[in-house]
Amino acid sequence: MSLTQVSLLRGQAAEAALSDPRFLAHWRNLHGSCPHATAFQSPGFVCTWYRAYCAQWQPVIAQSAQADGELAALWLLAHDPVAGLLAHAGTHQAEYQVWLALPGTDAAFLSAAWKQLKRALAFSALGFKFLPNATLADTLASVDGMHDCAKIRSHRRPLLKLDAEAVKASFSKKSNKSRFNRLKRLGTIEFRRLTDPAELDLFFDKLIAFYDFRQGAINSSTPFREDRHKRAFHRALLADGDSGAYVTVTMLDGEPIAAFWGSDSGHCVHLGMLFYSPFLAEHSPGKLHIMDLSAQLLRDGIQVLDLTPGGDAWKDRFANDHDTVAEAIVYRSTLARRRADGQEHLLQLARRCAAAAGVSTATVRSFTHRLVRVRPAQVIRKLRDWTTIDREFRVYRATRILAASQHADDRVRCNALPDLLSFEAGESWQSRDGFLSSALERIENGTRAYSVCIDDRLAHVGWLTHGLQSYMTEVKQSMTFPVGSVALFDFYSHPNFRGRGLYRATISHMLQQAFTDEAIAYAYISVLADNAPSRHVIEKMGFEYQGSFYWQRRFGKERKWASPSFSLPEAANA
Repeated sequence: MSLTQVSLLRGQAAEAALSDPRFLAHWRNLHGSCPHATAFQSPGFVCTWYRAYCAQWQPVIAQSAQADGELAALWLLAHDPVAGLLAHAGTHQAEYQVWLALPGTDAAFLSAAWKQLKRALAFSALGFKFLPNATLADTLASVDGMHDCAKIRSHRRPLLKLDAEAVKASFSKKSNKSRFNRLKRLGTIEFRRLTDPAELDLFFDKLIAFYDFRQGAINSSTPFREDRHKRAFHRALLADGDSGAYVTVTMLDGEPIAAFWGSDSGHCVHLGMLFYSPFLAEHSPGKLHIMDLSAQLLRDGIQVLDLTPGGDAWKDRFANDHDTVAEAIVYRSTLARRRADGQEHLLQLARRCAAAAGVSTATVRSFTHRLVRVRPAQVIRKLRDWTTIDREFRVYRATRILAASQHADDRVRCNALPDLLSFEAGESWQSRDGFLSSALERIENGTRAYSVCIDDRLAHVGWLTHGLQSYMTEVKQSMTFPVGSVALFDFYSHPNFRGRGLYRATISHMLQQAFTDEAIAYAYISVLADNAPSRHVIEKMGFEYQGSFYWQRRFGKERKWASPSFSLPEAANA
């Protein structure tokens, strides 16, 4: 098939084309005829993204037409002139990045378009996050002007091929039926597909908090907090019926507990985001939602759920098939590629050396983070602690009588994920990643967070658990509580907010809330003996001293014990 000359549209010319109904109609026709097209190259997705991110990215469109005026090829790109970056429209929001072309036109179009892009724009490389199938990498490698500049990697893609009998069998499994039944005992469960952005608005912020909290804890990233346009972009996608947005939600008594955001390419739906509540982790709401989603996809005529590449273990647990896709980077020149190869080889060498020494990459990052924040006084203190240290960990108790005199405080919120996401490290030993990771683990185990947020920053936080066993890291000993006890622990105030009475206010609020449960008889709180400010608050509030645990170290040798009179009521029955 012969092509007319490739033209490059930028700035006002590109914006005019994007609002031209005739151009959009030709675009839709090409999208429907291109064998490798996905939802991420559709007019609905691309135009919505261009509008949402116009402050940073300028549209760049390479196109070629047939003799009859219909589009034969289209490449939808974006340029950041400030940073000198060229990317595919959608950037990281588009799981699959590819050009559109009628069969047989790819190589000639890409060759001509690439030459024009290099002449017209400043950039060093163009990435293809994932090409929808591995054969497209061969096309890139064969293009004149690209083959010596392209770096290509294959990735295994997990797929869930949907079969009505298999889905039915999954729902019939005893373990899954038990999970659904336990969840139903908590309230009314409803699964449904969303198409109305106004309905999404009712609970979108809660889903975002679920997502950012988990991503921050696991991947050290909070996508919605770090991208101020992301929320509005996704809402606009749902509002545009041409974008391919596929959204489902599971509700418990009218509150969201799990949701799925995907993109419908017609032959399959691609995973975008999976949201689920950390407060119901024991009930596996994410897994149950995917089961309901599988049934819904079959009802909608979808045969494949693309779980997308990425190496996440949970994806492989759900997958029943795999294929191969490719990731590619095309550098502006062979010299730029050689430079990038050299940098990558150095990085790989460093990783191999670390692995040979038994040190993981995460450990190296963590050590580096701590090293740059270390202070001479800390080193001196560490050396002193190795030679001689004496610790007393004092245990106090409150009863229902003390709790009755306490008051709730409107500033204190329970299990407020946005508060926890507002954490900023105030001490050299802290990191945001470590805080969120610990917070996720605690919440999934049923521990409650009580927090105060001031000026969109986490000012104070404390934790409450119903567990009967507590390991006290400060003195390396365990404590067994009586049945009907709660423990208040691990309080922290950011240095900028100390001296405002937040510690006392939070404890008072926690006591008042804890003893609303008639089964609670005691509340325990512990503090190091040399922490005079905390001891003063605890003792002045009326907590009763119960006893102490001790830990001693002399030149590396340790000794630990509890005070002889230490006892807990009904501990023997715990």
